[in-house]
Amino acid sequence: MNILVTGATGFLGKKLSQDLLNEGHTLYLLARNEKKASDLLHSFAEKHRKQVHILLGDVSKKGLGVSENDWGQLSQKIDAMYHIAAYLSFDPAQKPQTYEVNVEGTKNTLQFAEAISSPRFIYVSTAYTIGTETEGKEALYNPERSFVNNYEETKCLAEHVVFSYSDKMEIIIVRPSIIIGDSKTGEADTTFGLYGLLKGLRVLKRRASRADGWENQKYRILVDVDVNSNLVPVDYVSSVLVAALTHGEHKEIYHATNPVPPTQQLVVDCIKEVLDFPNLVPVPFETDELLSEEEKAFNASMSLFHSYWKRSISFPNDNTKKLLQKVGQSELQMDKEMLIGIMSGFQKQTVLT
Repeated sequence: MNILVTGATGFLGKKLSQDLLNEGHTLYLLARNEKKASDLLHSFAEKHRKQVHILLGDVSKKGLGVSENDWGQLSQKIDAMYHIAAYLSFDPAQKPQTYEVNVEGTKNTLQFAEAISSPRFIYVSTAYTIGTETEGKEALYNPERSFVNNYEETKCLAEHVVFSYSDKMEIIIVRPSIIIGDSKTGEADTTFGLYGLLKGLRVLKRRASRADGWENQKYRILVDVDVNSNLVPVDYVSSVLVAALTHGEHKEIYHATNPVPPTQQLVVDCIKEVLDFPNLVPVPFETDELLSEEEKAFNASMSLFHSYWKRSISFPNDNTKKLLQKVGQSELQMDKEMLIGIMSGFQKQTVLT
């Protein structure tokens, strides 16, 4: 197939593009500038580069900012589009930019898909369009709800925009939860989510270890140990997206989530082992006022994630199980060994850089 991918320079986009190349597809990948285009092309094995066509453009622009020449070459030629490009920010000050990319950018991409007659459009959203609720569903949520941040809200609004085009093309939505590294290699090209936490704790340990006797002192992190953390490896998310290309059903929503997510106690235990930080101690949020100044500073830097660390969310995945069965694949099974392996991949990358 001829497939167009937005967001191909990102963490998930690169993985999906590589998997699609391995399947033998020809790709048209959107990149915002020449450097990103060159870096992306050279990230693929030389044998695959002839299957890759880089398009310079930007989803925030009408027509994706694609040249007339590229536009003409794509018309009637693309079999499916993946729209992954998004602006991932929880900062209220960046709400206009978040809306422009995530909502207006999705409108632009859908209009482009219609203009070039792409018959299938797969939108990568987020499982957290659920907002502040805790019982999810593989269906559209009412956007008139409470959200934790602008990112969640704009992705929910974008889902409704996607569904508004359901009479013009086949549309499919895939909702990943918290994407982490590859389950086999641990490779992760991101500094967000779990990796922001790992990076922060590594810095905390480095600073703490400068003091004599630091090994005998506890370093506390605010977290509810009984809450689940829905971590999902990037290769699993990509496998759901690849399956959706040929077996996804029109107007269906698929949760690319962890059916048995680890508790945050397990996550902290794995972090302690990987970072060799045995005196890291998870404590309830109610103990905030008892923290040292150093601990307060660290936990304050993690505050944008606290709402996710205070509640377990159920993400039913019946649609996804049926989808994966069609391609002979089982749903994700993540154990402690896999989680440690993924975190160790982060640690190795840190040492190399």
